[in-house]
Amino acid sequence: MGDELRAEDVLQIVFVKIYRGLPRFRFESSLSTWIYRIALNESLNQQRGRKTQHIPFEALLGSDEEYDTRAAADLRHAEGERREIVQRAVMELSPKLRAVVALKYLDELSYEEIASVLECSPGTVASRLNRALGQLESRLRPLRRLL
Repeated sequence: MGDELRAEDVLQIVFVKIYRGLPRFRFESSLSTWIYRIALNESLNQQRGRKTQHIPFEALLGSDEEYDTRAAADLRHAEGERREIVQRAVMELSPKLRAVVALKYLDELSYEEIASVLECSPGTVASRLNRALGQLESRLRPLRRLL
């Protein structure tokens, strides 16, 4: 969402929508899939109209606590630059491709679960993921020595 406060606002809206919609939940899918769909839709609604969209890099690769804090300053600086480059590349993906990448690598959902959340076939999920990874690879290839 770009910043923590905005993400908290969206989370609050999602919980209200879940609470209000729960009596209408028909159990035609799993509860988690239904909740993912609500969260995804609300996130997309909030992102519309914003030119710059952000996924926190920590959400992709973990927090700073997972890295060696004794690393030299230049190594930490280089790591920060790599994070920024990868984050920008992910954010340049279309919302559909970015959603598949986030659900697969952040939420660790299966193709079938992603298909259910996005209301598409598992083949479409595979196609979108393949296209997203191809775009990321081509965008990051020139920077391979930096990464």
